[in-house]
Amino acid sequence: MPRRALASLRDMLAGADDDVSPNAHALSAAVKACAVLRDRNAGACLHGSVLVRGFGDDSVVLSSLVDMYGHVAAPGDARKVFEEMRAPDGICYTSLISAFVRNDWFEEAVRWFRSMLMMNGVRPDGCTFGSMMTALGNSKRGSQGRQAHAQVVTRGLCGNVIVESSTLDMYAKCGLMVEARKVFDRMQVRNEVSRCALLGGYCQNGEYEKVIALFKEMDKEDGDWYSLGTVLRACAGLSSVKPGKEIHCRFLRMAGWRDVVVESALVDLYAKCGAVDYAYSVFEASTVRNTITWNAMIGGFAQNGHGERAINLFNRMVREGPRPDYISFIGVLFACSHTGMVEQGRNYFNSMCKDYGIAPGIEHYNCMVDLFSRVELLEEAEDLINKSPFRNDSSLWADILGASATHSNPDVAERVSKKMMELEPQYHLSYILLENVYRTVGRWEDALEIRRLMESRKVKKEPGMSWVDANRSKLHDDLNYHGDGTVRQAVHNYWLLPRARHEESICQNWMKRSQTVVQGL
Repeated sequence: MPRRALASLRDMLAGADDDVSPNAHALSAAVKACAVLRDRNAGACLHGSVLVRGFGDDSVVLSSLVDMYGHVAAPGDARKVFEEMRAPDGICYTSLISAFVRNDWFEEAVRWFRSMLMMNGVRPDGCTFGSMMTALGNSKRGSQGRQAHAQVVTRGLCGNVIVESSTLDMYAKCGLMVEARKVFDRMQVRNEVSRCALLGGYCQNGEYEKVIALFKEMDKEDGDWYSLGTVLRACAGLSSVKPGKEIHCRFLRMAGWRDVVVESALVDLYAKCGAVDYAYSVFEASTVRNTITWNAMIGGFAQNGHGERAINLFNRMVREGPRPDYISFIGVLFACSHTGMVEQGRNYFNSMCKDYGIAPGIEHYNCMVDLFSRVELLEEAEDLINKSPFRNDSSLWADILGASATHSNPDVAERVSKKMMELEPQYHLSYILLENVYRTVGRWEDALEIRRLMESRKVKKEPGMSWVDANRSKLHDDLNYHGDGTVRQAVHNYWLLPRARHEESICQNWMKRSQTVVQGL
């Protein structure tokens, strides 16, 4: 239909029909067709025809042009058309704000919305507020979002499902989940957008238990399959494979329906739960694999100790998959560092910039420093950090410091510790690790001097600790759709807790004896 509309207008403009001349509505329809087809060249030609035929003041045509430029990724041209209008109405403002939001010009969208509110006789409608909430959410402007929400209530737009869904999404993206839940609970009509927005907000803020609990509530009302990917991400965040398997079974029962988001989330879930073979079987069965799917599988192999499989899969991605991105190289460099493949790690790191135009981030440098540190190439790791744009990031130096302590290299430990003390004077491990190196090589006076330096700078040693989730039975019950297995899990936990307390007391007694020995030395 859009192509037919353009063809008809082209015939009219070419004079194929001398008795018919395009009016404002015909030109507006043709411009909208260009927007649907994302045809910027045709839209620009029509823009010229609009001006030549004297429709440069028609608000309907100009509003269509603003919208068209927004759809063809030309928000600057959309603004130029708008600024040439003599008296833009609410529709024109809405088209401009939507054009900015569609192209991620969120600051401009907010600025022009303020301008719209100051204009007499111009009132924002539901579409305006929908776009505005999207801009505020993506720019993390929670305070201004509350003000816009108050405007929505004042103007009587609370029943508009587009506005309510956008408001909910705004609160969720700003991390204001209490407000987001209130909006959701007050909605008279809930659709897939509102459900996914709330679930996505909980997942983004790390409230994974609430994602699963809310999904179970929604499932009773109306099955929403578009949120399966979000729920699977929550299961992965909790490392809870059982509810993920149940969702996987549901997905398989939906014969003929394939979704790359869900399948990528399944790969990520199984990989994070340590079920690498399950993850790989899902990966191989996927008919469509995007970059996220490949990255999840490469990262899954790397994090579960299958470094060679991760590297082989990365090479396969280069040959037959999508172009590797920033995350892909984190996965393969992590695999190289944990398998000690120095040359391959160097090659991949250099290939990022040279072959793919990807600037290495701190994650890539961390992997390379870890790789060099594991094979005792501490000077090379030190040189890499000094040449990097992250030379003042203490996390990179901490890797070398830990390795120098492990390998008892006092020269490197001294240099790195001094650097760490400059960057973070109160970071206790800079002192402790250097002190341990001195003790290992028998430099007792230097070790004592480090201890005195800590005391003079009032650096406190943070105690090491580990934790056990003593309320795991409750969490297990929340994640178990059918309720079976809860009693066994609770009994196991109550048996485990006294044993943990007993072992804790043994450790404390041992530590007291160790401290006595050290003080005696």
